[in-house]
Amino acid sequence: MISDKHERENINNALLLVQISDSQKKILQLRLEALLDTYSRRSKCYSITFHSLRITVTVGSLIVPALLSIQTPTSSNTQLNLTLYWVVWIISLFVTISNGCMTLLKVDKKYYNLNTSYQHFISETWQFIELSGKYSGYYTPNEKATHENQYVYFCSILEKIQMKTIEDEFYKITEHNPVKTTPSTDSLIPPTPLQVRIDQKYPGIVHGDISPSPNKTTVKRINENELAESSRQNVNSES
Repeated sequence: MISDKHERENINNALLLVQISDSQKKILQLRLEALLDTYSRRSKCYSITFHSLRITVTVGSLIVPALLSIQTPTSSNTQLNLTLYWVVWIISLFVTISNGCMTLLKVDKKYYNLNTSYQHFISETWQFIELSGKYSGYYTPNEKATHENQYVYFCSILEKIQMKTIEDEFYKITEHNPVKTTPSTDSLIPPTPLQVRIDQKYPGIVHGDISPSPNKTTVKRINENELAESSRQNVNSES
């Protein structure tokens, strides 16, 4: 498995080959380097903390019953029983503290979220560099995908990942947007370039208000025509 240092060096070298303006390339390098550095450092810190606490809880939970089973209250060796008592007490205290810290500080949740976001940043960057996935023409179906016209969408995705991590870690920010003009792109699974054309042809599929079946659409139109014709006949009969 490639190390984080080599991974980031490969990304920096690949970004030099991207055909965008120098200012855009500089902005992208500065922002991406800051994000990768922050998430790499925090994910490593939480990885060490998470695994240390989990090992302490797991191993301690196994050792305590084993030590309790060898204690013999009727034994004449009181020094051994006293030593085992304090060893069990200390191990139990470490297990309780480790479990409490993991629950209180949500170490496990932050460990998963930070590592997922870090790998998400790397995957999105390579997709942009390679012009693959959602950057192969999903956002610009009528134009050939280039780094120049995909740059703004890539920057937007980076900030969305950042904001999603902040919302999961601190507080969720709701943005008022009553009109939904495009399908959501927050999913980790990139959509196909053809999906935007399907959404434009059958916009109701995204919102779940109509069926793409042509037969149901035809029946709906026939019912509307019959209702209009019936209304005209009622008006003529009354006049």
